[in-house]
Amino acid sequence: MAEQANAKVRPIRQWSPIWVVPLAAVLIGMWMLYNHYQQQGALLTLLASDAEGIVAGKTAIKNRSVDVGQVVSVELSDNLQHVIIKVRMKPSAAPLLNTGSQFWIVKPQIGRGGITGLNTLLSGVYIELQPGDDKQQQLEFRLLDTPPVAPADAPGIRVSLTTNDSAGLAIGDPVLYRGYEVGSVEHSEFDLSQRRTHYQLYIREPFDVMVTENVRFWRSSGFAVNLSAEGLKVDVGSAATLLTGGVSFDLMQGWPAGNAVADGTEFQLFPDQQSIQEGMYSEFVEYLLFFDESVRGLKAGAPVEYRGVRVGTVASVPFFFSIDKPFEVSLQQGIPVLIRIETGRLYENLSLTQLRQELETAVARGMHASLKTGNLLTGALYIDLDLLQDQTPDVERAALQAQQLALSQSAGYPMLPTSRSGLSNIEQKVLLALEKINNLPVEQLLQQGEQTMLSAQQTMQQLSTMVTQFNALLGSEQIQALPVELQQSLLQLQQMLAGLSPGAPVYDRMQDNLQSLEQVLRELQPVLQTLNQQSNALVFDAEPAADPQPKRAKQ
Repeated sequence: MAEQANAKVRPIRQWSPIWVVPLAAVLIGMWMLYNHYQQQGALLTLLASDAEGIVAGKTAIKNRSVDVGQVVSVELSDNLQHVIIKVRMKPSAAPLLNTGSQFWIVKPQIGRGGITGLNTLLSGVYIELQPGDDKQQQLEFRLLDTPPVAPADAPGIRVSLTTNDSAGLAIGDPVLYRGYEVGSVEHSEFDLSQRRTHYQLYIREPFDVMVTENVRFWRSSGFAVNLSAEGLKVDVGSAATLLTGGVSFDLMQGWPAGNAVADGTEFQLFPDQQSIQEGMYSEFVEYLLFFDESVRGLKAGAPVEYRGVRVGTVASVPFFFSIDKPFEVSLQQGIPVLIRIETGRLYENLSLTQLRQELETAVARGMHASLKTGNLLTGALYIDLDLLQDQTPDVERAALQAQQLALSQSAGYPMLPTSRSGLSNIEQKVLLALEKINNLPVEQLLQQGEQTMLSAQQTMQQLSTMVTQFNALLGSEQIQALPVELQQSLLQLQQMLAGLSPGAPVYDRMQDNLQSLEQVLRELQPVLQTLNQQSNALVFDAEPAADPQPKRAKQ
């Protein structure tokens, strides 16, 4: 048997070129993968309340109308409360992503500034990116419901306003300085804990230098009419605020500008410019007044004046806060009214102690408060302080003021004496005069007048008969035989009686006077009857009384 030969295995030491192809493919794939991730940029997360109009793979992210990214996915959050939008940004957009950046959806809208976003009707909605000026990078943002009024890095100043007024401002409302638009309302938020509304205002450059520590902000409506005791005031705003309203700011007359304020400074928003003047008088002395006449037309905020100069303000009408049994108090002591005498309205550097001392001195000299009509058109009243000229002691009035003083002290306020106004005094005197006229015995006087006229007529008839008889007596033979002197006396008596006979001037005048008196009494009778029915008919027109209706007799 032949011997079997063993093969010798020898390893090949030469490298095969075939391995170049897969190695090159791996390298190219790794390079392409690396390049792909390098070209993608950052992956952002946007949180929104809804995803209206946003489509994954189609909706673009733009800055200044240039595409800087695209939406890659849209899905609901785990708690189903909001929408999570994933956005792939371009690498060149990395500097735009910081803590001050803002995102919002651009779509067709109709607002105060007109119609915007019409270009999205064909291209579809997109997300606008407004970069901030911070350096710290951020990859998660909240999608804004409305676009910001001004860029975060826009030159100017932003201030905060707070108010308790229920009338709100809307985002985009103009900010005015002396009628010129210098900014707008950027943000509004209601604080539930403080029950106040906060607004953020943006005022652009160069008008931001006008915002100093002594400026005041107030709501400016397009058209406002105010009827008060001080008269009629019409406020017409600018064309920008005629329909929407806005905010105005300025320095009050005579105030210094003060120092410039920092960004974010908080101010109070007043309802109108007049309320700013009212808010300047924070130091005052309160007094309680009692009026035993109607206070209709007197409202809180009405002026308190001393001989035409305003010295205070009406605080409350009526004031029952610290008074028990208010209805009983109103019937017996009068309607309580709380007023404030303000130190700032008198002169500077007047302390409250000095003001109280001066008021006590004035009350001791006879100063009283009375109601006056400030506006005949609206019937608005104000309170006038003055010194009474007639200080005749009145026991009843002094007793009433003592009761009012005790009541005001129990309520914790000093009392200021009151008096009736001039019109009330005139009205009271007229009513008293009419009451006296009403109590006159008119019917008895008329009856006595008629009896007197009848007696006068009878007397005239008897006198005429007597004259006739006397003439016949003088013509008789017996009288002719009397002495001459007696005849002359009888002739004189005859002449005198002839002057009183019918046809004589004296008789005619007496007859005319009696007829005139009878006519006056007849004309006076319906007037007196009207006064009996309505005692104030001399001042006010009497309403015509209805004709009496006959009643059926009782069976």
